[in-house]
Amino acid sequence: DIVEKERPMGVVVGVGGQTPNNLALPLARSGVRLLGTSAESIDTAEDRSKFSSLLDELGIPQPLWSSAASLDDARSFARRVGYPVIVRPSYVLSGVAMRVAHEEPELIDYIKRATRVSPEHPVVISKFIENAKEVEVDAVSDGEAVVVGAIIEHIELAGTHSGDAAMVIPPQTLSRGVKTTIEDYATRLARALRIRGPFNVQFVVRDDRVYVIELNLRASRSMPYTSKSTGVPLIWLGTKAMLGRKLSEFGGLVKGPTIAHVSVKAPAFSFIRIKEADPLLGVEMNSTGEVACLDRDFANAYIKALVASGLRVPKPGEPVLVTVRDRDKPRAASVAKLLRALGYPIYATKGTAKALRMAGVDGVRELAKIGERENVLDYVAGRRVGLVINTPSYKGGKAIRDGFVLRRTATEYMIPTITRIETAEALAEALNRGDLAMTPYSLNELLGSRAV
Repeated sequence: DIVEKERPMGVVVGVGGQTPNNLALPLARSGVRLLGTSAESIDTAEDRSKFSSLLDELGIPQPLWSSAASLDDARSFARRVGYPVIVRPSYVLSGVAMRVAHEEPELIDYIKRATRVSPEHPVVISKFIENAKEVEVDAVSDGEAVVVGAIIEHIELAGTHSGDAAMVIPPQTLSRGVKTTIEDYATRLARALRIRGPFNVQFVVRDDRVYVIELNLRASRSMPYTSKSTGVPLIWLGTKAMLGRKLSEFGGLVKGPTIAHVSVKAPAFSFIRIKEADPLLGVEMNSTGEVACLDRDFANAYIKALVASGLRVPKPGEPVLVTVRDRDKPRAASVAKLLRALGYPIYATKGTAKALRMAGVDGVRELAKIGERENVLDYVAGRRVGLVINTPSYKGGKAIRDGFVLRRTATEYMIPTITRIETAEALAEALNRGDLAMTPYSLNELLGSRAV
């Protein structure tokens, strides 16, 4: 209606999130001129089956996949590649109806949900690569040249929605070879799809092998963060590219600048305002805001970001409650040792306490589990712990009830709660290396004339 009334010379669909992208094909079919990337290219990126086929054509690695035309197809694929698998509908934002299935009943349920959410487009089922690092790129292309604003490393492993993950620029653990490969894949995709404007590519990395999992032909939610962190004006450049200008006109940039500081983005959640909400991280987005903080090193930037997001970082002397699933216990022991050395008393439930002691963690205080005498809930409700580290155990695809009750109680009593072991590792390392001085820096101090 607006286009018919205003009759503009063109319409931009690349800076309004998912909804404008969903309108690209209908607008183009109605004769509306789209500025920037074509509707056909947008459809190729948004349609999971078409995009996976494009990656195969380009020889760019991706997790094993199949278009789930029927439940039988999905079941057959999952049995062939093994669980877990991830179900991905097309043309959705924030991971809506996207799920990781660990067994067949979950898979059947998730396929039905995904089909309802996006009935006009095929659902793709892929092998879920466990224990993989998630990485993304914010960039701009004019159809040939590409400006990579930043390679962004997620702190949480793959399986946490990009809107809920903490992120760091520049990446802290990626090899030079991995970073080169990431830039190469992003550039090849931009040229294959004749991208003109901003775009975002998401990857998973395991054992230095890079896989592409998603391409968004639009401005991503992380682009303001990337531009503020690096001084690369991605949206300004993207606008010029959408209007037909060449990136070479603006300094001949082909890569973002090297920065001497570290920038961390952390999500903000509103679990306390949502009754019965479980503060778990997964493939569907839950965060309601985000903050970014800069410092000279990762440790201080990360602590700043956590504090700014609303998490109260405990002080030495405040007990830390650790209760984790079996597979996380070896890593939890390393976290507990470090926190203990920094002056944090360690409390744990029976199974975790036993594992920590066997790993050499001294002075672990064992607390009774829920339903017994004075137990973990009493300590949380009485604010006798300063931090809860709880990674969930699952049964039948659902988090076990006791874990939910613990996490929910901690949320309601405003006790900071960590539900991913890699987040706990990052916090412990930051507390060990950071000085907690919270020294403020202006963008001008860190970026000079490039500050945007």
